Amino acid sequence: MRTSVLVALLFSAGSLAAQTYSGDMWASVKSKGAGTISLAYVETPAFAYKDNSGKLTGICLDIISDFEKWLQQNKHAKVTTKFVGNGDSFRGMFDKVKASSGGVIGLGNVTITTERKKEVKFSPPFITNFAILITNSAIPTLTKLEDIKITFANLTAYAAKGTTNEKRILELKEKFFPAMKIVTTTTSQEVLEKVVADPNGFAYLDLAFYLEAVEQKKNVKRHPVGDKSAEQFGLIMPSNSDWNIVIDEFFSADGGYVNSVQYKSILRKHLGETGMKLMQAAK
Repeated sequence: MRTSVLVALLFSAGSLAAQTYSGDMWASVKSKGAGTISLAYVETPAFAYKDNSGKLTGICLDIISDFEKWLQQNKHAKVTTKFVGNGDSFRGMFDKVKASSGGVIGLGNVTITTERKKEVKFSPPFITNFAILITNSAIPTLTKLEDIKITFANLTAYAAKGTTNEKRILELKEKFFPAMKIVTTTTSQEVLEKVVADPNGFAYLDLAFYLEAVEQKKNVKRHPVGDKSAEQFGLIMPSNSDWNIVIDEFFSADGGYVNSVQYKSILRKHLGETGMKLMQAAK
């Protein structure tokens, strides 16, 4: 009996260890002049996605690339980055970064919230998100959120578990549509696919997912009355990380990274002109 309990405990501890990532602390990299960072990510159009050749790219990846160059030029520190995880799940990525230690950075569409600040450390915000309420194109345009229980009466809401957009759907249900039917998914990409496939589906999706759907000529419709733009995205780190110190410095250097020509060219590269205009409207 004791042996079986011990085996179970060891297996549990091993499983937990397998679910976390690690990397060098900034203090160590600063002292030695070199080190390693693990990059966890959730696949997100524009922010962290695979290009036609299968290479991971996006706004977050380009920011990290600029950060690496800045470290070498200004701190004389060379970092080697490695990708960890498979990028499938927002919740999976977030929870693993939360449970990890040292030089681990999480990339994707991660909204900065008071609750999450208690679980992980955030970089300064690098973009203001624009969340969009979408349906199939055949659904009449919603003119007032108060009318959602009538206009969307026979529709089913889809939301990725643990995301800010799930929270938005739940708020709509509580305020305006108590009888709303909600189906949860693992990823935001799955939410988009559900809405495209279901003539009676609706959801909140981040701007990048909406732009991808429009570019691919998918049958989706935006309902502007539902637009939300109050949230900001940031990179995340484990709560015991000291990388936030130098990342904060990087973002504030030379008048602010997000004010730089380089950063704006990154946005244009991954969001396109339409995305840039919508982002400007979100401010």
